[in-house]
Amino acid sequence: MAVVGVIPAAGLAERLRPLEGSKEMLSVGGRPVMDHLVERMRDAADEIVVVTRPEKDDVIEHAGELDLRLVEGKPVSVSESLLLGLRGVKSGDNVLLGFPDTLWEPSDGYAQLLDALDDYDVALGVFESEEPERSDVAVIDGDRVDAVDVKPRNARSNLIWGCAAARAPALVGLRRHDQPGLLFDELAREGRVRAVRFPGVMIDVGTNEALARARRLFGP
Repeated sequence: MAVVGVIPAAGLAERLRPLEGSKEMLSVGGRPVMDHLVERMRDAADEIVVVTRPEKDDVIEHAGELDLRLVEGKPVSVSESLLLGLRGVKSGDNVLLGFPDTLWEPSDGYAQLLDALDDYDVALGVFESEEPERSDVAVIDGDRVDAVDVKPRNARSNLIWGCAAARAPALVGLRRHDQPGLLFDELAREGRVRAVRFPGVMIDVGTNEALARARRLFGP
């Protein structure tokens, strides 16, 4: 059994325009923001796959510098991007998912998620959020996820998921959904998803305001 990390880096960063270069290469703490996620995955994964677009030259070059496996394509959704990265993953493998424009603690988060799989098919890393409506909200009961509400108008919880570990067969259902949160909701309603609460907040640098906040906390 192998552990494979998949990073979807094919987004167009429409909320950050105008933008020179790719969002994943924005400097936070003196290095590209995607490096923070790669560092966390490396602690738990045997291989890391980055999915990006052929025109994102800076991401392609940097993935090579980091010795990551690169998959190029033009996915139209996050789920399609993840599916490109999952090609070649075996049914007995475990998969780590994360977003290259996010910053979060703890550094051993993925190891905790893998340990939490246990009798579950998916383990979600969840964080408290002041604006849960902007993300996928996790509705939990103890350590079990009862539902995942994708960008709801009225959030039933202040917890959002920001990273995940999953058994590879559980991710086949991504073909039915544009967003992974919709698949996780489906699996949660079947009792197959566990939550691991992580301390602090997750910062998504997808907006100028969030990027400025990240740089205040971690440095430019």
